[in-house]
Amino acid sequence: MVHEVLVRNHCRHLAILREESPGDVCLNIAGCRLILISDLEMFRVKSSFKTDFEIKAPMSAVHSFFSDFTNFAEMLGGVESVRRESGGVTRWTISTDTPVGRVRMSLPVQETSPHANLIEWSPAANEKENLMRYSLKFEERKGITLVRVSQQVELRRKRAWDLHPGVGLMGEARLSSALQRRINEAIKDFLARVKEKLEGRNAAAL
Repeated sequence: MVHEVLVRNHCRHLAILREESPGDVCLNIAGCRLILISDLEMFRVKSSFKTDFEIKAPMSAVHSFFSDFTNFAEMLGGVESVRRESGGVTRWTISTDTPVGRVRMSLPVQETSPHANLIEWSPAANEKENLMRYSLKFEERKGITLVRVSQQVELRRKRAWDLHPGVGLMGEARLSSALQRRINEAIKDFLARVKEKLEGRNAAAL
């Protein structure tokens, strides 16, 4: 059900452009933007992370490392497993502590990388509850690889307690803040460990 419609101008012809975010539809009305925002009454928890960092190693080695999902399962805190499924879907199972207890997430994604120097994964088709989008963009500069990291996670439920029995006591904003803090800490630690590992390998190979 659509609860809100944002209209810039009155125009006659409609054509779907793209999803603004999973579940929302952006329309083009003769060059004007119209956004249909669905499921606004759902309970939503969001987390996002962005950073740039450098690794003193060739881009090929850095890209190869991040392309291997076993490295995430072994080195990224909270990742229980990363497994491939049929239809090009890869499912991440992640758990993290929050003030109301441990929250476990099952996040199906599909690869959407348009370029060789980009690793990008987006929510699997038809996934409406557990949404994750992340990307790693690589740029080589005289033996140093610049990595631009971006990750967004959104959990959607009809009721707060569908996510966790204690969630209703906190509300969306407090839980989103707690989830973001935990995930960001885990990613920062992961990237520091990756940098140390790849730079150590590169130094040993010289």
